[in-house]
Amino acid sequence: MRLLNKMLVVAVFVIPTYSQAASIACDAAIANKVTVNMGCEVGSQKNDKLNPTLAVNDDSMFGITNWEFFGKIFEGGSGDNSLAINFVGDSYTFSATGDLQMGTWTMSSDIWDSFDDIMLVFKGGNSNFTGYHISTGVTSGNYMTPQLKDGKPQDISHITFYGVKGDGVVCQATPCAPIPPVPEPSTIALFMLGITGLGFASRRRSKSNG
Repeated sequence: MRLLNKMLVVAVFVIPTYSQAASIACDAAIANKVTVNMGCEVGSQKNDKLNPTLAVNDDSMFGITNWEFFGKIFEGGSGDNSLAINFVGDSYTFSATGDLQMGTWTMSSDIWDSFDDIMLVFKGGNSNFTGYHISTGVTSGNYMTPQLKDGKPQDISHITFYGVKGDGVVCQATPCAPIPPVPEPSTIALFMLGITGLGFASRRRSKSNG
């Protein structure tokens, strides 16, 4: 019975955990690789991945914890260079022209009608992701890869668009919020074992009381 209780404790409390950390300010070498920005920070994790909460929110990038994910361009280093952002009643685009090391970026001229904050996150190679807080009202600029190795520029693998919507702005469809993670098979199996054990223990208790 003691072994069963231990198994139940493990099954109930073994759940995915996500560490809380903080971003750090960019050094001078990469602070202005994306223009026009009002801040540059490096995340604590390798990727700006989607968890139950976003990595950029875990890190409180630029002191903001309610960023929303809207999609990526150049994904995998060869993906589409244009992203559609659809709200109820309004649609916008974010795109880039250039290569994986430098070029220009642009957004719809009226995109700030729906956003309070916009951040572009760059990822590539083994470096942690780098976020640029785009200056309010700016809709185009230049980019150079912030991914450096021994001082030499490295290709980016993607640029991610994050934003904070204005009041009353409603997403038309996903992606517009973090996607829940799929539990690992081992976690599912452990959880089912716990449920089975609870049922078994309950039946034994019923028989002993009968």
